[in-house]
Amino acid sequence: MEAGRHGSKLREFSAQLAERIKAAPHTPAQPLRLAVRIGTDSYLLDMTAAGEIVAAPAVAPVPWTRPWFRGLANVRGRLIGVIDLPQLTGRAALAPEQAQQLLVFGPALKVNAGMLITRAFGLRNTHELEDLGAAAAGGAPWERHRFRDLDGTVLTELDLPALVASEAFGSIGI
Repeated sequence: MEAGRHGSKLREFSAQLAERIKAAPHTPAQPLRLAVRIGTDSYLLDMTAAGEIVAAPAVAPVPWTRPWFRGLANVRGRLIGVIDLPQLTGRAALAPEQAQQLLVFGPALKVNAGMLITRAFGLRNTHELEDLGAAAAGGAPWERHRFRDLDGTVLTELDLPALVASEAFGSIGI
């Protein structure tokens, strides 16, 4: 019983901390982004749009949906639509060994969805990255900008609100 109460308090503290971070004034000196790998590509995500990262749960396929919509997963009693971002953008689907985690979208996006990722690998301050300019022409509309970190890794900044607002994301049925 004691462990359950502490777990509940930890979740409550985490939720309060997330709300305080969202309410804090934006400080341009510290534009932190979450760095994630999806297959062989690396991305940056705005922390306010990203919710939580969990181990990839079992996914129940949904008939008559596009292949990039992997199905539904239960994350702490919430049904989450699971997407395969590379497949959504016309590339090969993630192999099972590349789909290790699920990044659940944050409440600000107002969708019960998440995307499979290979792994999260830290936070990056965009002021400390080499600016490579806008994402390639003809790329997905939610791919905004490219950066290179000190290790030489090229990271594409994803605009998750633009992703969930896109026609492609909203068209899961075949």
